Amino acid sequence: MGDNEGSAFVPSDNSLWLADDKKRGIYEVDPTTGALKRTIARSVFNNAQRLGGGPVAGTDRTNDFESMAYDRANDVLYVFSGKCCSSSILPTAFRLTRQSGQFQVESYQPLPKGADYTADYTGAAWNSSDGKVYVGKGRYVRSFDYASDSEGSPFRVGVAGITGMDFSPDGADLFVTNSSEKLVRVNWSSRTPVSGWTLDLTPFGIRDSRAVAEVAGQFFVSDGYDSRATGDPLRHAVFVLDAVQ
Repeated sequence: MGDNEGSAFVPSDNSLWLADDKKRGIYEVDPTTGALKRTIARSVFNNAQRLGGGPVAGTDRTNDFESMAYDRANDVLYVFSGKCCSSSILPTAFRLTRQSGQFQVESYQPLPKGADYTADYTGAAWNSSDGKVYVGKGRYVRSFDYASDSEGSPFRVGVAGITGMDFSPDGADLFVTNSSEKLVRVNWSSRTPVSGWTLDLTPFGIRDSRAVAEVAGQFFVSDGYDSRATGDPLRHAVFVLDAVQ
């Protein structure tokens, strides 16, 4: 990894997908062994067509891969690319669909003007209870609809500094990592943190939590910390945590 920013789990493939903003690509990984299954390079995203027709994405839309979300109902993978750290970089959502048994980049959508949920420190997740993709940044979460390229009104979930998100399989709980290096469980119906269920990630060595994915009752937390020495096995690692829900 060059900089571990986003993740999404695809149960049918037993695959954890990771987004890398510095090496500008995404990786399919076996969450059991950590083995790399596949890489989708930036060049593939550059050549993506806009949904409904139009110019290809180009490099201004692929310079900052951030959060990811997997829609289990429709077997669709979303990758959000941000606007950090230049005004020329255009916030974009990419859609990957299964073709010949593997996910391939199908199309992109330029995000709505003023969209501010694809810079650094953002999260995305799909909720099975309502079938919607949600994106988060700072204190706010909102829905995003790819087909219409539209976003819902922002709301709070009682967590500041959102860096990663994932829902429980039944959609009842939202798990959030934040810039204070905490893993927080949020009751989705009340939009409030669950009392007594906030986990401090720093004792485990996590210094820059950027994504969380729940995989078979475990939490896979991506660490984007840049200051570890080259060759340190914890540099941009994915930490696997057991937690009692």
